[in-house]
Amino acid sequence: MTGYERRAPTGGVAALREALLDLEVALRLYVPGYPVTDAVPALGEGAQMAMNEKVAMEVALGASAAGRRSIVLVKHLGVNLLSDPLSIAPSHSIGAGLVVLAGEDVGPKGSQAEMDIRNYGPLCEIPVLEPSGPGLLFPALQEAYALSEEIRAPAMVRTTFEFAGKDAGSEIISTYNSVNPDKREAGRFGSFDRSVWDLTAKGRHQRYRGAAIPRMRSASERSFLNLLKEGGGDLGIIASGRPASFASKTDHPLLVVGFSHPLPAEAIREFVSEHDKILVAEEPTPFIEARLMLCADIFGKLTGHLPWGRMEEGDMERAADLIISGEEPGPAAPPQRFDERLASKTVCDDCPYLPLYEAVADLPVPVAGDAGCSIRAVRDPPGAVDVVYGLGSSVAVACGFGKKGVAIIGDYAIAHSGLLGLIDAVNNEREVLVVLLNNGVAAMTGGQRVPDLSPVLRAIVPDLQTVDLPSGREEIIELLSLEMARPGVSLVVARGVCPRFGPPP
Repeated sequence: MTGYERRAPTGGVAALREALLDLEVALRLYVPGYPVTDAVPALGEGAQMAMNEKVAMEVALGASAAGRRSIVLVKHLGVNLLSDPLSIAPSHSIGAGLVVLAGEDVGPKGSQAEMDIRNYGPLCEIPVLEPSGPGLLFPALQEAYALSEEIRAPAMVRTTFEFAGKDAGSEIISTYNSVNPDKREAGRFGSFDRSVWDLTAKGRHQRYRGAAIPRMRSASERSFLNLLKEGGGDLGIIASGRPASFASKTDHPLLVVGFSHPLPAEAIREFVSEHDKILVAEEPTPFIEARLMLCADIFGKLTGHLPWGRMEEGDMERAADLIISGEEPGPAAPPQRFDERLASKTVCDDCPYLPLYEAVADLPVPVAGDAGCSIRAVRDPPGAVDVVYGLGSSVAVACGFGKKGVAIIGDYAIAHSGLLGLIDAVNNEREVLVVLLNNGVAAMTGGQRVPDLSPVLRAIVPDLQTVDLPSGREEIIELLSLEMARPGVSLVVARGVCPRFGPPP
């Protein structure tokens, strides 16, 4: 357990850049998206943007096997896609350290869904470290790489703060002075050990659990990310992530846990035994609280004292006052509406695709949009899209409508994972009209360049149609109507230039 102090915020970008240099991380991969796009500059000029998170994870595993430390930077929803190789890697074993740095969009502000990726810790049996602020990112990465190489498995570092430094107020920082406990010469990190093939799949899992789980528990208990603050009264606070900064401003005793999985059980057990009541402050779900509910007098989100999702500073004091007074927390806040959130947007007024959205809205068929600019078309105007699921999902979703419907997808989304839906549609002779918004950039994540898949698309759908924007609405309606009348898979590639980013380089 380490000491405690308060300091002004330390930028997450600077901390990440310094850590990657000091820890000799050779391969740096990312998939852009809020809130991690702001952290991309810290990866340096040699960083590589992968087409999707699964590919990024697989490339990183190859680097690890060859003895090169690697990092995969993704947003929380991206962990879903890379979870397949992530779940296999621990029992299979890796070589050099591999860290998944995953940013949670608590709120959410730039994502379709809120999700608690801490659940991947017990699911994939990997360590999940959680620095409570940018000032602890360096030691978190340091511990993550050391532990990854000790247990021969990937480690995850989860962040709930904003890398751009927009979280106001000071943060709590360990008094531990960061030094690299595992400094080695470049290229001297361990590579893949082929002795795993002497065991069956069951045997590899048995070996991993027997060796790695105790080491993970030990690392969690002695982590420099665990912080303890003394205070007065019978109410103690256990916090993780961003809410730890709020909790540190109160006069109550505080235990900040630096590992979400495995939790520092001994430290928590001792802290709980010393206080009559415990408030658990975390985001976005009661991950820790749910594990402590077998104890008496545990309060937090499950008891209604703290809100689910994103917390604000005043929530902590209100919850503490209610617990101490014995008052009931009252009803939860009503669901947030679109018109209550100033940052929410519809399709840009100068978007060259606006006539196309309007033409699609006139078609009497269901329309699947995609994560990207087309998600803004769900509301009037133009009200062109009915459903939107994950990135790259619209083609497959539209194939399930039962009659010929429409899928609107961006060129980044189809490169990310939508291409598989198109291949499946052709292979199974499904009925769908795919409208591809081709502007050459990932406009919703910062304008990153997207590969031109025209040769691939023509190989899959030889008779695809193209339309250059801006074009008249009537011309677009005529083209879409003709394609809707044709049986099978239709593909219309709408080429335009995003006014925000211009033509791709």
